[in-house]
Amino acid sequence: MPGLVFALETHPGRKRPKNEDAVGYALTPWGGAFVVADGMGGHRTGEVAARLAVDTVLAHLQGTDPSPKVLLEALERANEAIYLEAQRPENRGMGTTATCLLLDLPYALIAHVGDSRAYLLRRGELALLTEDHSWVAERVRQGLLSPEEAKTHRWRNVITNALGSFPQARVDLLGLKAEPGDAFLLCTDGLSGVLEDRTLLEVLKNFPPEEAARRLVALANEWGGPDNVSALVVRLPEELPKGARPYALPLEAAGGQPVRLKLGEEPEELPTQVLEPEARRPRVAWRDALLILLWVVVVAYILLGYFRP
Repeated sequence: MPGLVFALETHPGRKRPKNEDAVGYALTPWGGAFVVADGMGGHRTGEVAARLAVDTVLAHLQGTDPSPKVLLEALERANEAIYLEAQRPENRGMGTTATCLLLDLPYALIAHVGDSRAYLLRRGELALLTEDHSWVAERVRQGLLSPEEAKTHRWRNVITNALGSFPQARVDLLGLKAEPGDAFLLCTDGLSGVLEDRTLLEVLKNFPPEEAARRLVALANEWGGPDNVSALVVRLPEELPKGARPYALPLEAAGGQPVRLKLGEEPEELPTQVLEPEARRPRVAWRDALLILLWVVVVAYILLGYFRP
């Protein structure tokens, strides 16, 4: 794609002996696919899971027409491959985060699992596109923790969703209509957990992708480098192609703002239902209602025995 500029940088950090992050990309006629992954499960298994996720996703996205369905299928295949590998006794606990940007210009699709992140720089403002699948992030969304408390909480590194943890993937999917000059940052928590958003903004605004990726990783290491750190920066051309896709309607209607794509907004049935925080809450509500009902029944039984002659 003429005018598309990108760069990727990864480093083991200053505290870890090995890099369990993985980054990768594949250019396509309609734009490209870009992936970051942060493996878990130990020095060997984490590295294998992250690389397996990146390679499987990119392999599936090449040679197929881009769509939300194809992007979800790519994450599902990666999940299946990692889950199968994790069944070996020596690989117990294997898993990985994954955040993928699929450019189908003039549209951008993002699939996300875990606490790696995707940011958008547009007209000088930085926006976080993804929601962390982590214990502290969920407590922040519920109003039980403040963002400041979450940064120092002892469970801040506990993630609640990862590729390879379950037989079926649970994937967040969103899309937006891109604008000329938009810049995307994909990164692991070794970067976002160390650098403030204002630092990310200043670097992305003032430097081209190659220099921005290098500086971001270097800054994370200068400020402690407690984890593996990876950054992938993509800047779009100043002139974008015209066109429409079957899924373009909700993205067009949003005026360029991110849209969380749900089951039913794709002409064909999506292979995996996208579970958002709002979609998960009813499960908790039903569970709470059943617990309350059980409590009422127990109290009624006790009172009945007390007042019975």
